[in-house]
Amino acid sequence: MLKIANALAENPSASLPHAFETWGETQGGYRFLSNPAYGYEDLLLPHWGQTYHAATQCSRTLLLADMTEFDFTRHNALKGRGPVGNSREDIGFSLHTVLAMDPQTQAILGCMMLSPFIRQLAPIGETKAERKKRARESHVWEESIRQIGRVPEHHQWIYVSDSNSDVYTFWQACEELGYDFVLRVAQDRNVEISQEDEQAELDEGHLKTLARALPGVDAHLVSIPAQHSQPRREARLQINFQKVRVQPPVNGACLRKTEIVAWVVRVWESQPPEGQEPLEWILLTTLPITCPSEAWEVVQWYGWRWLLEDFHKALKTGCRMEQHNVQRMQAQWKLLAVLTPIALRLLVIRHTAQQAGDIPATNVVSQKAIQVIVFLDPRHRSITTAQEVWHAIARLGGYLDRKSDGPPGWQTLWKGWMRVMDVLEGVHLATRLHPS
Repeated sequence: MLKIANALAENPSASLPHAFETWGETQGGYRFLSNPAYGYEDLLLPHWGQTYHAATQCSRTLLLADMTEFDFTRHNALKGRGPVGNSREDIGFSLHTVLAMDPQTQAILGCMMLSPFIRQLAPIGETKAERKKRARESHVWEESIRQIGRVPEHHQWIYVSDSNSDVYTFWQACEELGYDFVLRVAQDRNVEISQEDEQAELDEGHLKTLARALPGVDAHLVSIPAQHSQPRREARLQINFQKVRVQPPVNGACLRKTEIVAWVVRVWESQPPEGQEPLEWILLTTLPITCPSEAWEVVQWYGWRWLLEDFHKALKTGCRMEQHNVQRMQAQWKLLAVLTPIALRLLVIRHTAQQAGDIPATNVVSQKAIQVIVFLDPRHRSITTAQEVWHAIARLGGYLDRKSDGPPGWQTLWKGWMRVMDVLEGVHLATRLHPS
């Protein structure tokens, strides 16, 4: 395993034949991944253990969660594929990821849980009673915290997730195991407000309806990053919050017929630019919200979920997970386990450079790598900070670095980093060659 990890760490985007030096090593790598004596979980246990320990060193830890899908449409030889996205064809697999983060320092602590799975589509004509008996994709949220385990005493672990986690059984599992949560609301659930609450007259009976009826209590000017065809812009967002008692589903799934005490937080844009949809998040959290600053903090935590998207991009774009041609799904998942710490390392380096750009460059890359970057880009006499080194790497990958440009993307960063690695490999080879 160590030889595979080291080979891929030096060249994460390479296929196994390109990562290894000899055909014998390549065959050994394939045999290792195909060995049925262990699963992907066995490979990830050391990393999970380190992450769990790091999480217990923080009094408060965020568990950022999201799902993604891997598409192997062109890899027809891969056995065990399942449906991806809206397709009913068997072309890939899904992945549920939980990253741990220290909200005080914004440091990424590691991967807390990684769960690849094959989607099972609902049978055509399935009845509601049949659906309740069948294992459903929504169970992945509840299963993730049960696998992580109960929150240690004197610690606060906050699960941060999107609208796919609007699942009542998941909420009750969080309550049972000691987790708090911050999630985006999907369903307009039945709610009640305590009679002693000052705004009880605004009770509309449903969560989303109530949140949209509450007046704004504070406003902030927020920078919205560029996305798709929309340029970066400033948005004035308003916020409100309200304590609610969410009622269990009348005919839906729940572990027990008990209500959930929580706070609904709505942040929205009342005057969007012409031609653009107004921004709106309606969040639900078990954390008590007593003032606008606490509500804004919850919104900020939810916004940090973009780190999951970057982590998944690092797996797909950087480590090229979807281009590896092993033949069985279990082998793909073992390869995923090997690549996960590598992709996480890339994410941590990039995140550190973005959040604390003035730290020394040698904290994120080696001194030899810095010397190569200076040699390849003569505009620099020296590179001293993390921000300088990553902008320089991105320029080697095609990033223009104009004042109007946003931060470097994964594609340019990765192309530049691969160029630096190629030159570094040449430097290492030159030191091993004897002069003729």
